[in-house]
Amino acid sequence: MHDSRFATPEEVIAHYSTGIKNQPSLQPTLRPRNGEPLRYQFTANEKAALVAFLHTLTDNALLTDEKFSDPFRR
Repeated sequence: MHDSRFATPEEVIAHYSTGIKNQPSLQPTLRPRNGEPLRYQFTANEKAALVAFLHTLTDNALLTDEKFSDPFRR
């Protein structure tokens, strides 16, 4: 998930809340004018709602359907 460092949506949300480091490669949208990294201040309810929403984006039927397992199979 994300860049493969995180296993769960909760870990990604925690990263964007507390784990963003000020690095040269940091996306400009995550560095406001003061130069410090933006850290989202999600409430517990916002985190829960975001995780619930992200889970709706997983299509388990697609992930397990054999006809989509090999893109070179006709």
